[in-house]
Amino acid sequence: MSGLLHESNLVMYDRQTESLWSQSLGKALVGDYVGVELDLVSAQFMTVGEVREVVPDAIILSEETGYARDYRRNPYAGYEETERLIAPVTRSDARLPAKTIMYVFRIPDGPAVAVERDGLPSGVHSTEIEGADVVLEHDGVRTSVMVDGAEKPVYLEMWFSFVTQHGENGELWELGVEPRE
Repeated sequence: MSGLLHESNLVMYDRQTESLWSQSLGKALVGDYVGVELDLVSAQFMTVGEVREVVPDAIILSEETGYARDYRRNPYAGYEETERLIAPVTRSDARLPAKTIMYVFRIPDGPAVAVERDGLPSGVHSTEIEGADVVLEHDGVRTSVMVDGAEKPVYLEMWFSFVTQHGENGELWELGVEPRE
């Protein structure tokens, strides 16, 4: 990481080209790669026990990094319990608390879509968003999304960041409620 924030979101740093990348958008903000978009990779929020159960061959990194740091202690403890952001943002949306954790995926040539993580019912959920058939499957631990029959990466983002980063190109999918066009 660069140690920088853009819209209260971490900025990634590319040592080879000195490019700065938006964590949320996966696009270079500054440097040789401005305009280039990274390939997304799915991310899930799981306990070590869930990982061992779901992916028994998973490699779990060691806490022995050579640095004196207590990896059992959350350096951001309490951050999610307040509405206070580390730095101000240019957009907000009061439909959800700012730090609500969202699953996010993208519709090709369409919007980024956010679905609230907590309280997401297990099962298969489907809808149509801007002409695309969307199927979200949640088994209580893992979440996957198919758009027009193709699996799409799913990642996690807080509501304030989603709203700020995706703005008019973002869509909130409230399960049981038809998305707005």
